[in-house]
Amino acid sequence: MEFVSERTAYTIISETVVKAGVSLFNAVKYVYLISDRDFYNISIKDIFKISLKNITDTTSLYNTGIKLDKERCKEMNSPEYERVLSLIVYSFAVRLPELKNIKTSGGSLNDKQIKTIFDTVCEKGAANFENIIVDDFEEIRRLVKSGKPVPAYDAEWFKSYIYGYVPALAAITNRNLFLFGSCDVLFTLFYSSLQDELERVINSLAVIKG
Repeated sequence: MEFVSERTAYTIISETVVKAGVSLFNAVKYVYLISDRDFYNISIKDIFKISLKNITDTTSLYNTGIKLDKERCKEMNSPEYERVLSLIVYSFAVRLPELKNIKTSGGSLNDKQIKTIFDTVCEKGAANFENIIVDDFEEIRRLVKSGKPVPAYDAEWFKSYIYGYVPALAAITNRNLFLFGSCDVLFTLFYSSLQDELERVINSLAVIKG
């Protein structure tokens, strides 16, 4: 695929992935926040609707008027939980070979371009701590190339990480179970929205031929 400026294209595409990761990270905190004493006052649908409306707007949930209270989210105030952000972004990045399925009048991204975008995202902080993300970039590239389906994106890695490294969130409580149930839906919807957003961004950057 041809771009007017490859460097600019790589920057914008990689930033789209990173911002989506930050937005999902924030949305999870808001879900946990309202599961405290606002459970019956604030609809979880509103959190989903606002965060999914523009997944690259990392401050969209501030418009709810709800302030992230460190005390009410104290279980998430640890270096171990902060790693979730890097893991979310990596979980998105490792699936970048799926970008090859996006077709424009100028063709599709080649393997080298996709790998460059992946490396750029990793340079921006994406990391696979303790190999929590079981998806593999090269394996997904092979699946896409062979036309085979890529396993669906879900929140299983997130729950596995929490069980292993954030015991305060792993305990069986109403709040924690509400969080996990919400994430099962939220993660899937976020990734679907990211795919749509990346297609829009790539089409806006690609050189139109013919």
